[in-house]
Amino acid sequence: MDKINNVHDKLFGKTFGDPENVKDFLKSALPEPIGNAIDLSKIEIDNTHYVSNEFADSFSDIIVKTKMKAAEKEESEIDTDIYILFEHKSYRDTAVFIQLLHYMYLMWQKDIDEKKPLRVIIPLVFYHGGDQWTVPHSFIEQFTVAEGIKKFLLDFRYVLFDTVNWNFTTEKNKALGDNVFLLSALALMKCAFRDDWDTIREIFKFWHEKGFIGNLEKMMIFLVYITETKDVNPDTLKKILEEAKIEGGNIMPTLAQRWKDEGKKEWIAVGMQKGMKTGMKTGMKAGMKTGMKAGMKTGMKAERLKTAKRLLHNNLPIETIAECTDLTEKEVKSLMH
Repeated sequence: MDKINNVHDKLFGKTFGDPENVKDFLKSALPEPIGNAIDLSKIEIDNTHYVSNEFADSFSDIIVKTKMKAAEKEESEIDTDIYILFEHKSYRDTAVFIQLLHYMYLMWQKDIDEKKPLRVIIPLVFYHGGDQWTVPHSFIEQFTVAEGIKKFLLDFRYVLFDTVNWNFTTEKNKALGDNVFLLSALALMKCAFRDDWDTIREIFKFWHEKGFIGNLEKMMIFLVYITETKDVNPDTLKKILEEAKIEGGNIMPTLAQRWKDEGKKEWIAVGMQKGMKTGMKTGMKAGMKTGMKAGMKTGMKAERLKTAKRLLHNNLPIETIAECTDLTEKEVKSLMH
């Protein structure tokens, strides 16, 4: 679960870490009253360094800062920043209110520490799971109490963007067609939990029509995401690419190299963890050196074997798998039994 969530988080971060993508997205995602009131030309990506270590791994959020439009401000109103807090979910999570509330608290606490007015925060939940999002939109809806008591309880609500209900072919979303990266990311996240190859074929054709195939690095981001979220072998992927007039023969070796590079990152991470554990047991100074070495070796081998199994499942040739994972062909063949 952690690994697949990480795959989604990476694409989400790459997509919404770009102010232009955020601006185009918010044009179609925000409710009209909010969209009409804020100035999207002043979008900035805010930093999140004030998030506590306890919650840092739990948040893949993007925080966006902008301003109100001049025409929407009262004469007496100060030039207030508006913050939009993105919370990314690939599964239905009833704890979303607590996560949002904790994050907003950290932001407001920073304002208090710096003796600034409390900032305006609009929470936005971006959801692309397999089922309809059924979590209430208002915090107060979680409490079963008399109406007379409800008015004394804390309440806030979030904006929901649910890809289940999103259709990139509608009139409202036509403007996204000029932002190929954003539209591709939204469409692929929408079908991440569905066997929807028709949408992927349409995306590939769209890339060809828009000249996106000239940007191999960005294309690879999406192709890696497809292979991580879909049960597809290289021959099938190559065929679908070529149906869209994209030369698959030039792309597959690059994709294999990307698999290899991603696999090495996993090997290093696992090795670091194992090395730390060994080091802690045998003594920090001497143990870290010995432990890191042993842990890296063990962790890297385990992750190489795991990567090789995945590539075998995708029907890559044994010699290609051996080359990509730095295993021997004999070791790869042993995984077939």
